[in-house]
Amino acid sequence: MTLTLTAFYAGLAGLLYLYMSIYVIKQRLNIGQSLGDGGDDTLNRRIRAHGNFNEYAPLTLVLIAGFEALGAPALLVHLAGIILIVSRGLHAYGMQGSDKEWGRKYGILSTFALLLVLSLANIGMALF
Repeated sequence: MTLTLTAFYAGLAGLLYLYMSIYVIKQRLNIGQSLGDGGDDTLNRRIRAHGNFNEYAPLTLVLIAGFEALGAPALLVHLAGIILIVSRGLHAYGMQGSDKEWGRKYGILSTFALLLVLSLANIGMALF
């Protein structure tokens, strides 16, 4: 068995993570701050968006992999992968400033919903 769908979404997540990494580095270069945020709000927001992605995406990808491995329909695996990428992208967008706060809100809410559904689905499919 291969986890082809999970691999696809892991690849997209990797590209998003790389973009966010470059976004942090770009701000570091702009203000000349190599470590920490130096009190720069923009850099702090970018660092936290990047870190938050790293806190949620790996576990969610593991859950998507389990879901796929347990025989979930391809359409549902795709839906989970799309929600992961969109929700993490929304969250990162929302971290740019208070006028974009709605992105942060809906990004985290959709991430939490995805984590809950995938966790329960994996438990249920593994037991029954």
